Amino acid sequence: MQPDSILNAPSGHYGSFLEWVAASGSDAGEVLLPVEFGERTVTLRQPAGLEHPVHWRLRFADAPESRMRSGFVAVLPGARLCGTMCHIVTPDDKLLAEFSLEWKKRPEHRSIYERPTLPTLRPLPGTAALLAIKDSGVYYHWMLDVLPRLLLLRRCGIAPDYYILNGHRQAPFQLATLEMLGVPRSRIVYSSDALHIQPEKLVVPGFTSGIRARWACDFLRAGMMVGQGIEPVQGYERIYISREHARKRKLLNETEAMGVLEKRGFRKVTLESLPLREQIRIFASAQIVAGPHGAGFTNLLFSRPGTKVIELFSPNLVHTCYPILSSLIGHRHYYLVGEGERPPEFVNPHARGDNITVNTGELTRLLKLAEAD
Repeated sequence: MQPDSILNAPSGHYGSFLEWVAASGSDAGEVLLPVEFGERTVTLRQPAGLEHPVHWRLRFADAPESRMRSGFVAVLPGARLCGTMCHIVTPDDKLLAEFSLEWKKRPEHRSIYERPTLPTLRPLPGTAALLAIKDSGVYYHWMLDVLPRLLLLRRCGIAPDYYILNGHRQAPFQLATLEMLGVPRSRIVYSSDALHIQPEKLVVPGFTSGIRARWACDFLRAGMMVGQGIEPVQGYERIYISREHARKRKLLNETEAMGVLEKRGFRKVTLESLPLREQIRIFASAQIVAGPHGAGFTNLLFSRPGTKVIELFSPNLVHTCYPILSSLIGHRHYYLVGEGERPPEFVNPHARGDNITVNTGELTRLLKLAEAD
């Protein structure tokens, strides 16, 4: 298809990559499966708290072994990539609905169909890898949902000439982490409303269903800490991760809580004020990490197995992501639910913005339970 002939929205859609291949023939595209990463399941270790039984969201002991993600790489020769939402258009001019950032919308309601014309098409020599996801501006999702895709590409023997990122969700840590993992800035392309490219080969790494995997944690730890020569330092054995500069999930009585923690040797850190390498160094040094639920706990990836974690929740947001991460890495996870009315059991309001107030007496008891008093 000639670049100047591509002016309008796609003529239809395929629901999935495999649907397109079935309709277009075996030469249309292929799925590469990386070499097995070893273990496929993991028994999650249940967090400990002052409650008996533990909060219903954290009852891992009642669950069977959990299946961890594995990965794949879809190869789409001749496909086009268009717009901020990274719409993939197949060579036969149909939207491939599966990989769009608008995956929650019905295919016929995607924003590409609202554009009377598309941007000028730009051919792109070589191979481009799509690393864009909807929540790539969130540190946790960037680290565990985007960066492990680099390993999938490498296991398949693919060395992309370009990496496409979500231009609507840019954050400073993205470039720093990519450079640590061997991706230079010169190879990065951000999605935008003006984007309309046709690489010789478009590749899309992705995951099967399951919890985030231990192999992904190992990859990040090896590339961003061990491979960078980052070593522990003294003075950060016990740290409290403050969210005082955050817009949500602040610990409202942080001054009172710090009075309890400082007596036990905890040091307050605000991660957003520190370079990434220093954040990694601090977590590599920690023996106990405490703080309100937030993205800073993602750096537990760089703590030594056996690190104790004390996570503070609001009654309306008790999340499993960091207890699961602790299980994968070998940490011992403790939790405390803050004051306030609780929803009924098995009701999950998932109120992401709720601030937290903890009972300092309960915090003291939890520290004793964690042998941190």
